[in-house]
Amino acid sequence: MSTRDGSVWASAAPAPAVLRAGAILDALADARGRALSPAQLAAAAGGIPRASVVNICAALHEREMVRAVDGGFALGPGLLRLSQSYLDALDPVRAFREQVSRLGGREETLQLATMEGADVVYLAVHEGTVLMRLTSRAGARLPVTCTALGKAMLAGLDDDGVRELLAEREPFEVRTPWSITTLDALLAEVRGARSAGHAVDDQETAEGIVCVAAAVPGLPADGRPFAVSSSLLKTQATPDRVAAVAALIKGVVARMSGTA
Repeated sequence: MSTRDGSVWASAAPAPAVLRAGAILDALADARGRALSPAQLAAAAGGIPRASVVNICAALHEREMVRAVDGGFALGPGLLRLSQSYLDALDPVRAFREQVSRLGGREETLQLATMEGADVVYLAVHEGTVLMRLTSRAGARLPVTCTALGKAMLAGLDDDGVRELLAEREPFEVRTPWSITTLDALLAEVRGARSAGHAVDDQETAEGIVCVAAAVPGLPADGRPFAVSSSLLKTQATPDRVAAVAALIKGVVARMSGTA
């Protein structure tokens, strides 16, 4: 829960039923499309009584936030409407969509992401004319330690800030043989990103894929960073091509922030 200030809800007490509904939705999200029975939901959501699970799911079903399927429940289409409204309300998302719509028929696919804790969270994707099989759908999460987006956003912190965020996560998650696993190695990459103004993920997230990213200049009021990236096949990632993609991304983020 976020820190409360002196606003109108500062003395409010969270409604238990709503907290339980949130726990149920989290459990269904963690199931990644697999339906969960009421008993499974009760256990996954922290021991909520089965009868309460059924009643809460019935209410969520009325709002299309869950769907009833054989054997249990799964996430429903109502969440997509809510998430889209949330994304549309984020100024960086609107700015990203506005800028990429002006690029015309370019081959590059561009992704916008933010950082939550030690995760990169994808917010929007603009498909280029050359389609690539990527994991970067809106809502997807990846570790900051093995992504160009993560390195680009970490570059906005000083070295001590990076250490504080990630020290307890060593060794870092390994997704490919090229994934960075140590804080010292990551710090070297982050320093390079600060100097160059962009970061590179050389097959650290997916074999055969090189990703280039740059952070959006300036921070919103809540201090969250944002970054834009694009991916290349390793076979096409020549120094000149990487430099051209980096220049494209830097132009997009500069125009998003009004610094171009």
